Amino acid sequence: MTPKVEVRDLSECRKELFIELPVEDVRVELEKVYSDLARRMTVPGFRPGRVPLSVAKQRFKREAREELNRRLIPRVLERVVSARRWRVAAEPEVSEITVSETEPLRMRAIIEIFPEIEVRGYRGRRAVKRVRPVTELEIHEFLERLREAHAVLVPVEGRPSEIGDIVTLRVTADEVEAEGKVVRRVLERQEMTVELTPEAVSEDPFAREIVGLSSGEEKSFSLPGDSGRTIRYAVSALEVRRKEIPELDDEFAQTVSQRAETLEELRALIRQELERRHAEEAEAEVREQLLDQLLREHRFEAPPTVVERVARERLQRLARSLARAGDELASGEWEQIARRRIEEAARDVRAMILLDRIAEQEGVEVSEAELDAEITRRAAQWRMAPSELKSRLTKEGGLDTIRSEIRRRKALEIIVATAVVETEEAPPQGEDQ
Repeated sequence: MTPKVEVRDLSECRKELFIELPVEDVRVELEKVYSDLARRMTVPGFRPGRVPLSVAKQRFKREAREELNRRLIPRVLERVVSARRWRVAAEPEVSEITVSETEPLRMRAIIEIFPEIEVRGYRGRRAVKRVRPVTELEIHEFLERLREAHAVLVPVEGRPSEIGDIVTLRVTADEVEAEGKVVRRVLERQEMTVELTPEAVSEDPFAREIVGLSSGEEKSFSLPGDSGRTIRYAVSALEVRRKEIPELDDEFAQTVSQRAETLEELRALIRQELERRHAEEAEAEVREQLLDQLLREHRFEAPPTVVERVARERLQRLARSLARAGDELASGEWEQIARRRIEEAARDVRAMILLDRIAEQEGVEVSEAELDAEITRRAAQWRMAPSELKSRLTKEGGLDTIRSEIRRRKALEIIVATAVVETEEAPPQGEDQ
């Protein structure tokens, strides 16, 4: 089977194919299809599997054409792709199919492929590692976050709620028209907690209405709704609490760390942790520097379908995260985020292609031990048994994805390990770069 192919470049990654398969090849395949149908199909007056070929050709023309397309088109496309050594990035879009017993098979297909590139000059590159020093302000902020994390909520008695308190409410809300007619019930005795931070009280009219409520007190008020109608609220304060933040002393240090006896020892441990983080950030920036250099020097297109898929997956994760947090974005904000995600995905897909090519040029392989170690690491993160995670990945076809990620990581390690890296001190956090 040797199809004739005309290729038109729509872009570096998208190809338009006009394919023609000689009528002789079509007839050979069609005879096989009719023979299979004669054995499988049932015709009154003939025993199962004994239908004559001539009868099958009369009775099953439509079925034969559908079966011929199902068998032949993937094989023809596979032959075309294999002959050109293309790596397909997405399912081909096949159209304008013409097939009959008396004419060649003709079809048009749009196919998306990964670009073929040769990566040059990835060894011995130059980069600058800029390490930020740890400041007293960072240590102070770290300690304040620890204090917040170890705060306890204490019931408030004898006074109404004020800024800084946390109020638990039972809320009923109705959407009403201008004349006060209820259009629909929005909330039905829903329990919610409102933290009366200065920012919340300043920006959120609902939070401002809660300031001054005492435990057990009820209140009704109305606010503009997103639909343009008014939302009428009936709230009941179930509980008012305040945060009690622990004192910054030796006892606090012993509470938050088994390795610290005093506050000064805790501060030293925090400094070590921040220094480690700064070093990791600096190393990550070096990797990004080197990748960006190579991407600037090697101009090639990322397959649009792959970029769209990566961007869509990231947007879906963001949407789920926002939904869990109860946050919403305006449509304009979402459009801006979507555009950024597409730009980021295009860059990241190009980086993956580049690293894949370096791995091929370097003959990088991934051992089973390396694969098992990565599965064990991820299983610990997701609180799963490694055997359970590996079984799931095997069923879902995810092992190849992890192998590819490890392979790219090893390719990047080659770039970094052979680079000439100068280290310099970066300005402290918060200062102009």
